[in-house]
Amino acid sequence: MQTVDGIEIEKNANGQDAFIRIDLSRYSEQLRPFLEEIGMIEEDFEEEWKNGLTLEEARERTIERIRKRWNK
Repeated sequence: MQTVDGIEIEKNANGQDAFIRIDLSRYSEQLRPFLEEIGMIEEDFEEEWKNGLTLEEARERTIERIRKRWNK
């Protein structure tokens, strides 16, 4: 079998091809359509993640909510 840089085929205990290891830094754009098709990448999630809170924003909001409840 031909070898390709960044792609390795791993065998199971019986010596059969079982897994493939792919360097995503090299092949992510070529694999993207396949990964989206099988549900591994969801565009909605990626967009939502970009708009998510930073750790500091989450911390500030949490402290604000706690203070509001404490002062009731």
